[in-house]
Amino acid sequence: MIEGRYRLAVLADIHGILPALEAVVADMQPGSLDEIIVAGDFLGGPQPVAVFSRLMDLGCRFILGNGEVNMLKMFRGRAPEAWWTHRQFDMGRWIYEQLDTKHLRFLENLPEQRVIDPPDVEPVRIIHGAPWDVNKLVFPHKEPDVFTRALRMVNENILVFAHTHLPEILRQDGKLAVNPGSVSNNLDGDTRASYATLTWDNHRWIPTLHHVPYDLGAVIQVFKSSGFLEDNRPLARAFLESILTGENTAMDYILFARQKAREAGYENTEIIPDEVWLAAEADFPWQFMF
Repeated sequence: MIEGRYRLAVLADIHGILPALEAVVADMQPGSLDEIIVAGDFLGGPQPVAVFSRLMDLGCRFILGNGEVNMLKMFRGRAPEAWWTHRQFDMGRWIYEQLDTKHLRFLENLPEQRVIDPPDVEPVRIIHGAPWDVNKLVFPHKEPDVFTRALRMVNENILVFAHTHLPEILRQDGKLAVNPGSVSNNLDGDTRASYATLTWDNHRWIPTLHHVPYDLGAVIQVFKSSGFLEDNRPLARAFLESILTGENTAMDYILFARQKAREAGYENTEIIPDEVWLAAEADFPWQFMF
């Protein structure tokens, strides 16, 4: 720590994409930082173990994201039966099977929130979703009441939140809120990786969003070579297309398959029958062929 200064980096929603993480690491220059915080959802993709190992090597501090919470539900036997039986949940099972007990025990010891409170520095609250629910998406503009509630629920004047894959810096009610966006898959049409730094200048935190281009061709290769793409189609295909476009193709596919299920006469479209889930791939308006 330089006298009078403290520099913190926050990475979120890496989703098991090592090429994106390596680009961010090169950009942020870890030696210039006092601390690196991982604000959840670091495992969920084709390289969960490699990403985990790299983050450990960097000496990061972690909180749980909804993806890691889901891994713990599976580990503890609390996951819904459909997670084990339906093709809709192939990706989650695939990621879980890459992890061993030491990874899962590590997750068990992680908090869902963390306060960064160095001496003589204003504390910063780090969360993944909302203060009351790690799964809750907080959209400050679309759902301003939810955002206001989130700010009011934390004692700190600085809140870092993630999960939406939408990088942003906001100020409201005397508080600063920072969303670092996603290291691997922003959903604002920008295919670059993003992360945030906060620098304490002896009086206040100065937030900065950083956008970093990375090798999308390498990501395609990783999806293929790991078996992640073929083992988990069609959702893995939608995830990859989302990375390549900056659009929320994964959610678009889920909604499309639910509509197909309704058309086929199914009432419960939260759990989509395998035949509908798989057949929807042929009719979905893909932008890329893999």
